[in-house]
Amino acid sequence: MNRYCEEYLEYLVGVRSLSPRSIASYRRDLHLFFTIRPVDPLSASANDVRLFLSELSRKGYEKTSINRMLAALRGFFRYLVRFSLRKDNPALTLRNLKTVKTVPLFLFAPEAEQLCALPLSESTKIKPLWATRDSALLSALYSSGCRVSEIAGITLSSLSSAVNSAIVRGKGNKERTVFFSKTAQTLLREYLLERSEILSRTQETVCNSLFISKRGKPLSVRGIQFILSHYTDGTGDLIHLSPHALRHSFATTLISRGADLRVVQEMLGHETISTTQRYTHITSERLERLYHQAHPHG
Repeated sequence: MNRYCEEYLEYLVGVRSLSPRSIASYRRDLHLFFTIRPVDPLSASANDVRLFLSELSRKGYEKTSINRMLAALRGFFRYLVRFSLRKDNPALTLRNLKTVKTVPLFLFAPEAEQLCALPLSESTKIKPLWATRDSALLSALYSSGCRVSEIAGITLSSLSSAVNSAIVRGKGNKERTVFFSKTAQTLLREYLLERSEILSRTQETVCNSLFISKRGKPLSVRGIQFILSHYTDGTGDLIHLSPHALRHSFATTLISRGADLRVVQEMLGHETISTTQRYTHITSERLERLYHQAHPHG
């Protein structure tokens, strides 16, 4: 890639404090643009961006992916304008493609609580991986509204002494305090005892991560995703449930019970209230759908 792209990526890391995953995404998108349209960033035109988007469409890229790449280009050229490397932003003249809004999968409170208790359930036919840890993990995800990366990043030092809250690092490297339900607190205390025993046997006593594997290693994001899929794949409506669905469930539970949107925004770590507002639509849409399915005159 050209030096302007590299400098922009360094800017995103040093000034914007974006995560490695976000940086990798920006790098891929910019690399693809300058591969398809090998132009000078300082002289690229709106037509170059338009032809790039047309080529993506011709190759069968999803509209959401095309919109994401357009957003990446807007950000890159905005950076060049900001530092007086060019006078205009050629990506601003193009509009996003219209996409069909989908309702993210979420669970109502009883469903989410049933899922959290599944690893410890005697009636389940699913063999637990580590029952206490898994129930504590799922309950922590659901009751805190954390992103999966935030849960994976919780350490013993960031966990409160009462085990009722933790400090997590979210998008943009911003910290916030999240809270755990009483059920999650009880499960976490039981898990911490077993965690100590595991570490004493594996001699991994220096591990500071809250959630670990049976080998005493920190659980990764993929490890957490695997644990959830272990309990949900093949169980009807819960197939392909992602950790983020528990975050959706947390938000919709709070909003359906009358929580203020600004409070929910703060707890989720959203930068804008508009991101949080979509949960009001999610809740009402699913409630309406369930009404028509269940009511005799629906």
